[in-house]
Amino acid sequence: MLLAESAEGLLPEWAFFARCVVDAGELRPTASREALYEDDLLEHTRTVLGTRLREWLVTLAETDPARLRGFLRLHHLGVKALALHDDDMLRLVDRWLEFETSDGPMTLAQFRLRHPNGRYTSGVDEFRQLSGVAGAQGVGLINAGYVYDADILERLPRIDPEARLDRLDPAELATRLSPVDPEAELAARPFLMAAANALDGLGCEVVLRDFDPASLPALYLTSRAAQHQAELREARENSDALWADVLGAIENVVATDRPRLVLNHRNPLVRRIVALPTPALAGTAVEALYGMALLHGHHPLRAADTAALNRSFLGLLDWAVLGKE
Repeated sequence: MLLAESAEGLLPEWAFFARCVVDAGELRPTASREALYEDDLLEHTRTVLGTRLREWLVTLAETDPARLRGFLRLHHLGVKALALHDDDMLRLVDRWLEFETSDGPMTLAQFRLRHPNGRYTSGVDEFRQLSGVAGAQGVGLINAGYVYDADILERLPRIDPEARLDRLDPAELATRLSPVDPEAELAARPFLMAAANALDGLGCEVVLRDFDPASLPALYLTSRAAQHQAELREARENSDALWADVLGAIENVVATDRPRLVLNHRNPLVRRIVALPTPALAGTAVEALYGMALLHGHHPLRAADTAALNRSFLGLLDWAVLGKE
């Protein structure tokens, strides 16, 4: 017999289900006896079973929360699917099902109490990249990168008009990161010019900020508009001449919004790179940080990005070898 862990210990899997007896005498099996005919009677049976299951879960939430949590651990996907169409199931998910957040696992109701203006990401990689930075800036973040999660968050206003969680635009974080000390920024101006020249051909801006966690040297942030522009550019490059002209015209009317490489002045490595006396070496180091930030955020690498990453690695390796001689 299959076993599943619950709050009380090990229970058989069927212990999480309500007992249900179905008289299937009037349902018509197919000739192979491996399925049932898709008719109105079968649809009615499914509807009644769904209603009984929903009523059982709602009752379980009121009478035996520990057992409900055990059920949700095993069958959360099915409950999420029901929550997309049923408000009672949506209330149950909101109150009892834990989501991954920047503050650790918690229910949506708990998250909204702690972060009334919280945000969510629609990708797991994006959440892993930004959760630490967002949490350090006081921005609550939910990982909605799994199936049904984003749709559930968008439906929350149906059960609570105040329960509105917007999708995070990564560029929004740049406005929350603290600027560096004016004297330090003035001293870093030659470095920032060298960094801007190094990444200008890659379509990326460089800014210097002071933020937590200090262990993160660089963060690659791109807005939704910049992502849209990149998709248009890629589609234009892979299209024939006619579509390339059409997409080029669309790209020209879209406001320019470039991605940003945010360097963390609180990081010791970044401070040492800022103090490099040679502009060429500083540019090579910035290219390396750019490539590392792309890899850390699981961003797609263009041919130009791969070339810059290889060039920076070889340049730093060459400098290290020559520096030892």
